[in-house]
Amino acid sequence: MKKSVVAIIFGIVIVFLDSTFAQTPVLQNPIDYKVMQLLGVDDYKINQKFIQRLFSNQGYFLDDKGQPDLYKISKTLKQNGLLKLTFKQPMELEIAFVVHDNPQAFVSALYDVLDAMGYYYFLVKQSLLDEKQFKFVLSMNTEYAIDPMLLQERLRGYGYIVQSIERTNLSQWNYDVALSSFKYPKATLLELNKQHHKASLKGEYWYSIESGKQLDVKSSNNITWYPKIVFYDRELNVLEIVGSQKLMRTIKKEIPKNTRFVKITDTYLPITIKNGLDVVLQ
Repeated sequence: MKKSVVAIIFGIVIVFLDSTFAQTPVLQNPIDYKVMQLLGVDDYKINQKFIQRLFSNQGYFLDDKGQPDLYKISKTLKQNGLLKLTFKQPMELEIAFVVHDNPQAFVSALYDVLDAMGYYYFLVKQSLLDEKQFKFVLSMNTEYAIDPMLLQERLRGYGYIVQSIERTNLSQWNYDVALSSFKYPKATLLELNKQHHKASLKGEYWYSIESGKQLDVKSSNNITWYPKIVFYDRELNVLEIVGSQKLMRTIKKEIPKNTRFVKITDTYLPITIKNGLDVVLQ
């Protein structure tokens, strides 16, 4: 009797496994696997023959380390109409990012990137930091999933490389991101002893510096304002914050050691200085 029960259970397990493997495409190489992660199993199966033709030149889709080049893969899928990003109606889009270096800088870069892509309103659904990684989950109501090709392009501008992209379903995406060398493209490089004029409708000014001991800042058109200057290191950690409670037209400030980036704004109303600042690095 016991042997019969065992045999039945074993048979059920075999049937279940056969059914599971039958639903999963047989993947020939790591590029196929990355394509399936981007498209999902169902879309991959429907378009498998077309996909195999598109990616027949395997070497083209490998990076200089011999790993699948996600940017080339996602670009090819998009150009051939395989990368579906449109919802039938507005719905919740959830995107999870796992980053292994410098979470503070990544969050700042990601907010800039999403803003540039037209995603202004989102919620932080989860934020977990441990010794190995930082997981950051965003949620937004939208009609479109974020374009993975464009997102990779934008993040590269900040020195981040997307190592893995997995689509759980059309409204749930997972990104694994690594830092190569942090950059901050919105920060203007200041040259020694040269006056730099810049205007910003937001009244927020970012600069990068490679040398120098002092910043001389004055408002354009002689407008009075409440200066606020934040000094950051190369990983966007705050070194010092200088805030004035007095109205001023000019301010001079010594630069803390290890400063790489500087943000200048108004303490209370940034648009006060939207017409511009004149900055000299000495």
